[in-house]
Amino acid sequence: MQVEVLKEKATAAVDKCADFEDQIRSMRPLPNGIVHTDTSNSLQPNGRPSYEEPRPSTANSTSAKQSRFSFLTSRRGSPAAPAMPSDPELVEQLEKERALRAKAEERARKVDNEIEELSVQLFSQANEMVASERKARAKLEARVEQLEKKEKEKAVRLERLENAVSRIDRVKALLAAPASVSGAKKD
Repeated sequence: MQVEVLKEKATAAVDKCADFEDQIRSMRPLPNGIVHTDTSNSLQPNGRPSYEEPRPSTANSTSAKQSRFSFLTSRRGSPAAPAMPSDPELVEQLEKERALRAKAEERARKVDNEIEELSVQLFSQANEMVASERKARAKLEARVEQLEKKEKEKAVRLERLENAVSRIDRVKALLAAPASVSGAKKD
């Protein structure tokens, strides 16, 4: 959410800078020697000269989503002759807008870096949690297997004991039967 707000602010600042640059260019002397200072007649409602095509919206375009500041390179003028503006107020506003744009870009970079760091940290923690859960599950499965093995061993021993007790009971019954038979004969 904050990244989107910063993107919009940066885009607005860049558009404002571009408008100022356009105004400065329109105030420069034209090749035939005429100085064009009346921008109010030639400006469209959006503040651009009428001879200039409308600028594409960078906030919602697909290229803006690919690279946040890729539109900056397309707005650069020819490096041949730096503009000598006639209005110091416009220059001051342009410098302020450039400073604001630089701050917004820096903030956006910081937010991007922070998001990247948090993502790495989150994935690292998730991987650690998964690994610890796997270890705990493996321990529990080993313990269950051990307990099941002990239970089977106890069942085998119990069966042996029951068999031994039943044999002892039969032997007792056999031993008790002759004694009762011999005691009956004595009578």
